[in-house]
Amino acid sequence: METVIFQGVEEERTRKIFLETLNQFDDLKKYKLILRQKKIKGTTMQAQPVISIANLLGGPDTYKIKLARYVRNSESIKISNLPENVLKGWFAHELGHVVDYAPHSTFQMITYGLKYLFSDSFKKAVEHRADEIAIDAGFHQEILATKEFVFNHDLIDEPYKDQMRKYYMSIEAVEMCVKEKSLMQPTSQEI
Repeated sequence: METVIFQGVEEERTRKIFLETLNQFDDLKKYKLILRQKKIKGTTMQAQPVISIANLLGGPDTYKIKLARYVRNSESIKISNLPENVLKGWFAHELGHVVDYAPHSTFQMITYGLKYLFSDSFKKAVEHRADEIAIDAGFHQEILATKEFVFNHDLIDEPYKDQMRKYYMSIEAVEMCVKEKSLMQPTSQEI
């Protein structure tokens, strides 16, 4: 099915990078995805299921990814001007959330959302899982580039960096995750 709807995404480059990133997530081919660019308070990107009466008994079949015009709390770092690998890493993380959401029913997603809002440990686990899913999809370099961009950019404010440190994988954790996964890969002699 995979239908992608762009709402307010004016930059062709941004649409192209999103589609290239999505192309590596085979698990998402059966869903409708909406990439909606608008001003978002408190974040840069946010993936959410679209819950409706029609999917109340089953699970959501549509997911919305909200995309800010600027990196959070910045009026100078435009999303459309981010380096390609950084933008791919950010998109891969959000698509990792969608993969994580997909097996859940609508009622489970409501509980999931409440736990995300009220439990710091659950929120941290969810954010780490999104990175791990993106890394498994082949985006380890892009996830690393996104982390380095956020943590090392002078124009990104400290409260945002602090939030990233609290809930999201560190640069070292991403590197370790990649090393552990490569150690688990069989060598050509073992196959």
